[in-house]
Amino acid sequence: MLERANTSQAVADVVVQRIISGELAAGDRIDLDALGKSLGVSRSPIREALIQLERDGLVEMPYHRGAFIAEIGVADVREGFTLYALLSALPARTVVSRRDPEVWAELTEAAEAALAAGSVDEFEKQAQRFRRVIARAAGGPHLRSLLRTFNGLVRVASRLSMEDDLEQERSLFRAEFEAFRDDTPAAAVTATVRHVVGTGEHAVRVLRDRGVLPDSEGDALDVTVEDLLTVGNLVRPEGEA
Repeated sequence: MLERANTSQAVADVVVQRIISGELAAGDRIDLDALGKSLGVSRSPIREALIQLERDGLVEMPYHRGAFIAEIGVADVREGFTLYALLSALPARTVVSRRDPEVWAELTEAAEAALAAGSVDEFEKQAQRFRRVIARAAGGPHLRSLLRTFNGLVRVASRLSMEDDLEQERSLFRAEFEAFRDDTPAAAVTATVRHVVGTGEHAVRVLRDRGVLPDSEGDALDVTVEDLLTVGNLVRPEGEA
């Protein structure tokens, strides 16, 4: 029985977890009735979850033929993290440029809690809080809406990286927070991008080890970390020289 307030998101999380665990593989048909029964939910939140997962490229729903697990490759995972890195870097730059005392106090509290966290659950909770503070303080409604669309594969794959090696993820987070404290917008952009992309590469390695992802690279976005840093640093908040 699902307990989350957002039932459709909880259903999507379950499906993604089954994909990355290997329980569901490419081409598998999703039995909506069995899924609803196992989770104790109606078809309505299941349909909403499948629409979200289809948008993420994790599910295919041919007209009147049901829902199937899509073929997922390394390029798909990297694309998700690449886009999330860019969108996360934009408000990060603005937050450091503005240096609002109240926002900084919230960020510091969340960051220190994440760095001191003794469990994956607590680290994930505080790291997500850190991201939300940044998005709320510096992102407009469109950017915040776009960031929320990464609640599927990127979030679950990030969790997988934390479970595999929490200290590696904590190290990436620490480097990002220290860049924020340096009070240099470009440093914040760099650390944010390297953190998100690094977590994505960590997830790719784990998923390959589990046999969920193939060894082949596939057709990926022709974008490097340096490209992301260039774009992130070109976007300047109003009033910044």
